[in-house]
Order: sequence, then C-alpha cells, then structure tokens
Amino acid sequence: MLRKILQLGMLCISMQSFAAVTESQAAHQTPYPCENGTILTYFKRPTVITSTCPVPYGQFSLESGVQFNEYFDKGEGWVYPQIKTRIGLPWRSELAILLPSEISNSRTQKMGLLPMALALKHNLGFNEYWNSAVRFIYIPASGSKHFGTTTDGYVLNGIAAYGTKTFNLTLMVGASSLGSSKINGGRRYTTFSPDVTLGWYAKNWLELYAEVYGQTRTEIDLKPGYNLNTGLLFLLNKYMAADVEIGKRISGRLANINTYYGAGISFLL
Repeated sequence: MLRKILQLGMLCISMQSFAAVTESQAAHQTPYPCENGTILTYFKRPTVITSTCPVPYGQFSLESGVQFNEYFDKGEGWVYPQIKTRIGLPWRSELAILLPSEISNSRTQKMGLLPMALALKHNLGFNEYWNSAVRFIYIPASGSKHFGTTTDGYVLNGIAAYGTKTFNLTLMVGASSLGSSKINGGRRYTTFSPDVTLGWYAKNWLELYAEVYGQTRTEIDLKPGYNLNTGLLFLLNKYMAADVEIGKRISGRLANINTYYGAGISFLL
C-alpha cells in the first residue's frame, strides 16, 4: 500500500507540474473554467467522483438525497438524508462536510449511522480542455457499531477532467487508509480506488452520466469490488439541480450492494 500511496503522490506532483505549466500558458489566454458556472460546474451529485472545480469563494452548496439499496445478502434498506455542504475557500479551494446518514438492512434487522467526513479540495490548474485537482478526505471515528468506523480514516485523491460543450470525462484515483466498524473488529485496512465518469449534455439543462468505480479491497478480508452508476442530472435553474440514479454491482461486494436507486436535490447559495 505504501508503494501505491507513493505512486499517487508522484501522480499528484505530476499533476501539480502539469498545472503550473498549463496555468502559466492559460493565464492570459483561457478563462478560468470554474468561474461563473452553473451548479453542475462545481459538483456531480450523486456520483462518487467529484468535480475538479471548487465552489467559488464566498459561496456554499447544500445537497441531500435518499437511496434504496438491494443488498448482496438479499436484504433491502434505505440511506438518507445524505446531507453534504461545500464551502468555497480562497485560492481555488473548498471544504466539504458530509454529515452521518441513517442506513438500514431488512434481512439483518440492523440500522444505524454511517461515519461523517471532511474533505479539502484544491484546483491545481487548467487549459482550454483539461482541469485538475487534488483532494484530501478525513473520516473521523464516528457512526454506529454496525456501519461506522472506530478509527480515523484518510483518503488522498487525484482528479483530472477533460471537457467540451457536449461531454466531459473525469478520472479520479485514490489511496485510502480506512477503519472497519466496531462489529468487524475495528481493524484498519488500505485500498486503492479508481473511478471513471463520462457525462453527456443532451440539453443545456440535462446531463446523462455513466460511472464505474471501485476499490481493490472493500473490507478487511474482502477482495476487490466494482459498481456501475448511471443517472440523470436536471438543471432546474443556475443554482438548483435535481438528480436520479441507478447503480449495479459489477463484481465483488463493494458496500454489500447488488442494486441501488437514488434521487436528490442540490442548491448553490
């Protein structure tokens, strides 16, 4: 895992070098792509991946949703209210706060809270088509004994996006050191997380997307797992969007999910 973290660190350094070159070239030629955008410019709820664009300084976003899960172990359950806020910081950065959500499983008759998370993202650099960012996530020991974590978790992401007026391709790689729930012994494990998302603007108010994401280890003793997530993002106005999604297991047991359905709404203030 140390090797993977070092590789990710080298990737981030390379992205920073790329950012320095492209930003110096673009400073007098290309407008900042994260300026004066719609709410879809700054985040991509309900995808796992995040936008390279931070929320503008002095503004913040609020998003919420609900998800219905059909689990690998044949149970069913809900996740809600999935509340997250993003706060625009100086120097093309943002702070994101994900509050604990309630989760349930009908087969095991268990319900409880997922852990909370804090994320700091910084936009590295851009040119006419490319944009890049780095993100650090801190997951404090929180949540319930079945669904939370007893030890702090850490995630480092590198993000790169290619976009035109009709489509966008976003790539994210991450190295994580995570803690399992109390019921699973509270042990720490490491994992590598790739994510690829393709978005298509069918209309100037409608985006369709498909996302494949996964982890090389989904729990202490579990092998790699990958899921497919597809959906629609509706731009209700410049500062408000709604979304619907359908997710499906590809392989492994990522989050113990076989199929899931979700919907939500987001605001930029």
